Amino acid sequence: MHRILFLLLCLVFPKWVNGQVLQPCLYDHVLHLKEEKNPGFKEALYRQLEFLGKHNLSVREDKIDVNVVIHIVYKNAEENLSDAKIQEQMKILNDNYSRLNADTVNLRNEFKPVAGKANIFFNLVEIRRVQTDAIFQPSLSSLPDHVKQSSKGGSDAVDPDHFLNIWICNIKPLVFFGQESPILGYAYPPDDLDNWPAGSAAESKNLDGVVLHYKAIGIGSFDVKGIGSIPMRGRTCVHEVGHYLGLRHISGDAGIFGPDCTGSDGVDDTPAQGMQSQFNCNENQNTCEQNVSGDLPDMIENYMDYSLETCQNTFTKGQVEIMRGVLMTHRPGITQMPASTPELVSGGDFKLYPNPANREIEFADRVQHVQISDVSGKICLQFAGEAFNHCDVSTLANGLYFVKINHGAVHKLVILH
Repeated sequence: MHRILFLLLCLVFPKWVNGQVLQPCLYDHVLHLKEEKNPGFKEALYRQLEFLGKHNLSVREDKIDVNVVIHIVYKNAEENLSDAKIQEQMKILNDNYSRLNADTVNLRNEFKPVAGKANIFFNLVEIRRVQTDAIFQPSLSSLPDHVKQSSKGGSDAVDPDHFLNIWICNIKPLVFFGQESPILGYAYPPDDLDNWPAGSAAESKNLDGVVLHYKAIGIGSFDVKGIGSIPMRGRTCVHEVGHYLGLRHISGDAGIFGPDCTGSDGVDDTPAQGMQSQFNCNENQNTCEQNVSGDLPDMIENYMDYSLETCQNTFTKGQVEIMRGVLMTHRPGITQMPASTPELVSGGDFKLYPNPANREIEFADRVQHVQISDVSGKICLQFAGEAFNHCDVSTLANGLYFVKINHGAVHKLVILH
């Protein structure tokens, strides 16, 4: 009963207990539900992630490619985001994880020595669209994971051992006693820890991944009843993928009833923070002020805070070590394309291979015309001739393309160099 009341205060009445007006991330709720089912879950998770962050398991800085499948589960046209909107979000995700975002110049001088470049590239392999009448609303005892199940009005995960699945839908707010707490997204942390308590596996690996509110995708705004419009800059996706790769909130999820500096995110180079920011960009905020030389203010620029997305621009080196370590140890499959992906190929009698391709694609039968377009519809390559059975695709960047053969059959093609 005490746990339920505590969760109620944290998630449904945040304005009353800590000044927050929005609960953007259900990560804490995910951990709470797992802990309820498997006592010891959180302790094991944090112990392992702190080990990854402090033992420098990923000292190499090579680019790591992560395979991504986007599921758009929608009811109406507004929720059915365009391919261009998805590409906008993917660019933000890749820029932020490669530290190519222009607003890194806004990082305050005291944090520049710890700024980290994750050098993780998210390769969009496919966009899947499912129209539904299902309602996706979390409760105090459950998450809207049916968005990940076709039988319940959602979209089944694509091979979660090899793909980061991201679901985009209309997440309804938590409601209790008439109070609404809007939700922007949630994600599951790594599950396969070496020191895991018995029986702590996720309900199903097909439920792993990230869920995002459609209004949090790309550049835009999110209207919150009673306070108005909150600017969105695509950082909700950056934040939730951070959870998927092992990061905690920068405050260590302390400070529910006011500043509490006993929490830790397990990262040595993030400054102590007594509670999450209140959706602002207050550079004077210092919830763990120590009145000693060298004390740092709260790092509102960090993607794992609850500051406004307009001032978030950085991961720290320690956070980068955890994420790259997780990709080496707990989620290595999503950096490796499976040997064959027949479920990603569609259309017509003509067969093309290999898929994914690197430098060249071949056709089982001779063709006369081939047109290759990206997901926005832009024609990237065209080939025509009497009869040929292969095409050079080495100039295409990594990503998903559509191959139209003989002005008819269309196939999906993945390029991975």
